[in-house]
Amino acid sequence: MKIIPSIAALIACAVAAFPSSDSALGQTDPSQSRTLKTADGWPIHINYYESTGGKESPVVILFPGVEGKDASMTRKVWTGAATALHKKQFAVVTADLRKHGDSLPEVEDNKLARLTTLGSNDYALMATQDLEAIKDFLLQEHQSEKLNIRKLGIATAGSGCLVAAAFAQFDWAKKPWPDSSNLLLRTPKGQDVRALFMLSPKTTVRGINATATIRAIAAYPIAAHIWFNPGVREEKADAEKLFKYLEIKDPAMGDVRKLNEGPEDETGKVFSAEGLLQGKAAAVMEKNITEYFDQNLTKLESPWKSRKSRLFE
Repeated sequence: MKIIPSIAALIACAVAAFPSSDSALGQTDPSQSRTLKTADGWPIHINYYESTGGKESPVVILFPGVEGKDASMTRKVWTGAATALHKKQFAVVTADLRKHGDSLPEVEDNKLARLTTLGSNDYALMATQDLEAIKDFLLQEHQSEKLNIRKLGIATAGSGCLVAAAFAQFDWAKKPWPDSSNLLLRTPKGQDVRALFMLSPKTTVRGINATATIRAIAAYPIAAHIWFNPGVREEKADAEKLFKYLEIKDPAMGDVRKLNEGPEDETGKVFSAEGLLQGKAAAVMEKNITEYFDQNLTKLESPWKSRKSRLFE
């Protein structure tokens, strides 16, 4: 009797004979797609790259500019940088903040436009709700000894830079648990953001006081590098304005805070914001990103400590 293979078997054979491009190159996506919920109920979609380096691994959050759903990139634009950091044993999260990318509510199409229009409070909520939800997730990973939350960095672009700065301010304002009479021995709740990497930052974002925010984080031990396109007058002015508040003029501080002109491609073109992460400029910027976070996070003298307060033991 002649045996006729099933369609499923034929498809399986075809897949085995012609593997996907990633498989053919021996490459697999090391990230896991997850959906987090903010305290106010918004779904935040992330890709999480779990570190292979154990509990002393530094961690970086990467998210695109937040100029509105139709004017912004998605978290996929950070895939190259995330992969480069992961290879250096960083834990990495790439994220779409509310009303951007995949982080949209599940509603009828006729209601979606209204719910994805940025309101006056949305940028502040991205800092206090969205990034806080991501940090809560990372704190769980910290307690599982998969990373060191005390070595936390953020990289973003455009309006996202002020959102990141506002979150850093919010995080550093958290008072430690009152679980010891000795202030130095109290279990911290925050004060974990130690490095910011900003591409083409903007100085005007609704709901965030840029001057007050940047001046506040300037007083904290946070490294900061700004990259901008010198050929765009407004962008250059914004970058210089922010850096004026961040700059440390003590030569001993070296490159802790630095203002950089964006690298050129082979044609001499300089890009802005996420354009620095694409095309021929991507390899240069990925190297800059990994070296920056390696210097300012990996080498920090902040060993892993439990974040469980003694009040709950």
